[in-house]
Formats: sequence, structure tokens, C-alpha cells
Amino acid sequence: MKTDSDLKWSDLKKALQETDRKKLIDAIRDLYRLSEDNRRFLQARFMNLEVSGGVLDAYREVIQNEFFPKKGYGELRYSVAEKAINDFSKASGDFAGTMELMFFYVENGVEFTSKYGDIDEEFYIEIYGMLEKFCTQLKTPEGQTLYAHFRERLFEICRKTRGMGWGFGDGIKLRVKEMEEFFGEEQVDS
Repeated sequence: MKTDSDLKWSDLKKALQETDRKKLIDAIRDLYRLSEDNRRFLQARFMNLEVSGGVLDAYREVIQNEFFPKKGYGELRYSVAEKAINDFSKASGDFAGTMELMFFYVENGVEFTSKYGDIDEEFYIEIYGMLEKFCTQLKTPEGQTLYAHFRERLFEICRKTRGMGWGFGDGIKLRVKEMEEFFGEEQVDS
């Protein structure tokens, strides 16, 4: 008998192909009921995102909860917020939605440090790192179509971070300027 570690996708795939549709739907229902992560994943994968805007909002809520939970203080588990972005991307394949979540993460980080003051170096590295990933994706052919949507929001985080410590504000200003130059826009004085 094979152990769990011996089972491969090909083994499971064969068993699934031999299973009738009702049993597959029942298994998916059980997975859906098992955890909130599974629910978000299945909704992002199978529901029409235009019809069900709540799917993106559910992932947005996970990110926001790490910075600004409804009760208490944020735990700032960067891995949880980043996992939400990655899970949404893998489940939905929605590039624009993934970009929205990435930038939402940055905006929450900027708001967090604005509200609570100087944080630590790791905080600034994590938030700035996500901004770098976002900007890298924004330069791709698919990302370039989204620039107009994010332009004003980029300027807003630039304004909000002016003078912040650890070089955070300066780094954001340089990154926004780089985006403006890439897209051939006139740099607005921040």
C-alpha cells in the first residue's frame, strides 16, 4: 500500500477521471466547507469575477486584516498578506486583480506607517519590495494597459511617504519617477 508521500498527482488524476460527476462535486463541496482558504480559492477559480466582485474583496480583506483588523492591532504577518496575493493569482489568473492586490498591500503599508509612526527596517523592506514587484509587472505588456488606473494612486503614496525614515519615502519617490519616465509622463513635483 502506498503512503501519502508515495502518492503522485498522476495517481490521483487517474482516480478522479474514473469518478462520476456527482462524487467530484461532493468532494469539491467538502473542500469548500473545510476552510476559508479553500472557499476563496474555489470562488476565484470557478466564479465569474465580474459577476462576483466579492472574490477580490475577500482577498483584499485578508491583506487589510494584517494591517488594520476590525479589532486590535495588525499582526503584520507579511507572509499571510503575500500568500493572499499569490493564492488569488494562482486561482483566478486575473492579472489586473493581482495587480490591484499588490498595490493595495503597498497602500496599507503606507497607511500603517503614517498612522503608527516609524516602524522597523523589515517593514520598509517588505512594503518597498512589493512596490518593486508591482512596478516590474506594470512594465510588462499586460501591465502597461493598467498604468492609467494606478497613476494617481502612485502619486498619492509618494506624497504620503515624503520624509519617511529608512529611505522609504525617497525610495518610493524614485520608483514613481521611474514609472513616469517609463511611461513618458511628466513628473509631478512630489
